Amino acid sequence: MPDGREVDQAELLGVAKDEERARSLLRALRTLSTGPDPKLREMANGVLRGSLTAEQAFTDPEYTAALFSGADKIRRAGELRTEAEACEAGERFGAWQATREAGDESESQGSEQGESQSDTSARPAPQQPSGPWRQSGTGEVGGPGGLGSSRPAGPLGRR
Repeated sequence: MPDGREVDQAELLGVAKDEERARSLLRALRTLSTGPDPKLREMANGVLRGSLTAEQAFTDPEYTAALFSGADKIRRAGELRTEAEACEAGERFGAWQATREAGDESESQGSEQGESQSDTSARPAPQQPSGPWRQSGTGEVGGPGGLGSSRPAGPLGRR
């Protein structure tokens, strides 16, 4: 980023509609800015440095196609997962989410409210690579909490 400036979540409120969504969008943009997809890196960095508005990024056909392509890969990987892998991913996601929420609380409040230090130290740390969507043993991307495996198998089996 040329001037070192990064947009803040207040600047994303126009598209996000509330502070929690803006905070989540900012986190997602930071993640995409270092991700493997060059088109998504370009889009995220443009929004983060302010040279591209979120509205422009989300309506650009090339960026939209890259976003949907990534979502489709996640959906397919989730559908191919076994029940055991889905359960394991669900447990990892729960631990990751609890850790993230604890970090968000301390970051936004600056102090602990209703939670002792021993409560936070008992939570497991997120596994590497960070994020809940790593499918165990394969290096492929899966969905959060067993995406694609929450539906019972129909008469024709799993999709």
